[in-house]
Amino acid sequence: MTGTVTFVGLRLPRLRSGGKWRPSTDAERHLLSEAMRLDAQCRRLAAEVDHLRGDVTAPPLTADQLAVLTAAAGGAGVPDTARQLFMSEESVKAHRKRALAALGAASLAHAVALAVQSGWIHVGTDGSTS
Repeated sequence: MTGTVTFVGLRLPRLRSGGKWRPSTDAERHLLSEAMRLDAQCRRLAAEVDHLRGDVTAPPLTADQLAVLTAAAGGAGVPDTARQLFMSEESVKAHRKRALAALGAASLAHAVALAVQSGWIHVGTDGSTS
């Protein structure tokens, strides 16, 4: 294996062939679901800490809405985002729509720009997101 793929705060291995790692056993599926659950809890706790500190820059988005915007910032379409985040394409579309409404954005590109400008999504010089 070489390199990594970022799944919100969780980092999944990338295969040497360039493909994405997928769990193949029940144990791997269980560990991945637990890691995703813990990652979501960490993000919720961080948001709560920001709230308690009075941080006004905390995003008005759910973890899933932020995840789909992060994927969009990296250039992923709906099918790719659905595969990356292990959700249906309909869920991706719904999270995008709700994120646009929460940010008052006119388009997906506008929502991504607002999220980047606010510091909720970080885009590297190579176009990678985190």
